[in-house]
Amino acid sequence: MGEYSIFVWPSYGAVVVLLLVLGVQSWISKRRDEKELDRLNRRFEELNKQD
Repeated sequence: MGEYSIFVWPSYGAVVVLLLVLGVQSWISKRRDEKELDRLNRRFEELNKQD
């Protein structure tokens, strides 16, 4: 890579950090959505029992 390595390696590092951040955000969002779905399913079951 020679003289370009000063630009290439930080770019690789930035991509790795960005992928990690996006992966963590997706994981947190998935957990939040699953909790909301469980809450809604429980509420739905409660409403069905009332009928």
